[in-house]
Amino acid sequence: MRTILRVLLLVVLLLPTGAWAKDGQSRYAGADGVLVHYKSWGQGSPVILVHGFTLNQSYWSHQIPALAKSHRVVALDLPGHGDSGKPRDAVYSMDFYARAVEAVAQDAGLDHAALVGHSMGLPVIHTVLRRGKLKVDRVAFLDGAIMHHPSDPTLRAQNDAWMKSMIDGLKSPGYQLVIEQMFQGFTTKVSAAQKKDLLAQGRAVDQHVAVSTFEHFDDPTVWAPAKHQVPALALYAAMSQAGVKDWLAQNYPKARLVVWDDVDHFLQLSQPERVNKALLGFLK
Repeated sequence: MRTILRVLLLVVLLLPTGAWAKDGQSRYAGADGVLVHYKSWGQGSPVILVHGFTLNQSYWSHQIPALAKSHRVVALDLPGHGDSGKPRDAVYSMDFYARAVEAVAQDAGLDHAALVGHSMGLPVIHTVLRRGKLKVDRVAFLDGAIMHHPSDPTLRAQNDAWMKSMIDGLKSPGYQLVIEQMFQGFTTKVSAAQKKDLLAQGRAVDQHVAVSTFEHFDDPTVWAPAKHQVPALALYAAMSQAGVKDWLAQNYPKARLVVWDDVDHFLQLSQPERVNKALLGFLK
């Protein structure tokens, strides 16, 4: 029995730091003193998947098997989300999230990658490009959240009023209800089970993470005009497309915008096969 135990112990000690599991190799990278959890699958040209607000890497579960057939796929939990660290004294800015993406890329041994982001993943990726620390081959945005400052005074006033109401609501004792109400309008096409899960995820987010994220969602440095000469694919629900075409033209001149009228904000959940086909065609 002792011999068997010694053998088992030796096997464990010889395993790589990230233990292999059926659902990917799980590891942690360090970013600003925070442990950032990520998983990786497959081999080939690297792709990093960046989830949206309140979510985690598991919300790419419909995309990962398809992408991992021809790519090295890395999906992370942004700080404050999933199994990553959730410090309550951190500033959850897009720059902080971008540094987490860079730390994961470094830990995974990647000096370049394509970046795919859903919702808040857009400003995170946009910030990675602005920082210029990671070579980005191409980008794909799935109903990416665009919170730039409109030049039109009326639109800007509306935008500022909405952000203030959200931040005030998130600072209140009923902040979970504020998140749930926001998600209600975004989940019109997903299944009942998916909607229940999304609302539960929203309610589970730490209040400081929610408040700090929204306080920095529309930082001027994030949305300052920039022209990134990388190929870009933008997949959007018709309900979310207002202003997207103009913003892409100003910032991603090589972008292709695709709009679907039968999806909601979570198109990777409601139409996974169509999303996978579009991503694979773009990434090849």
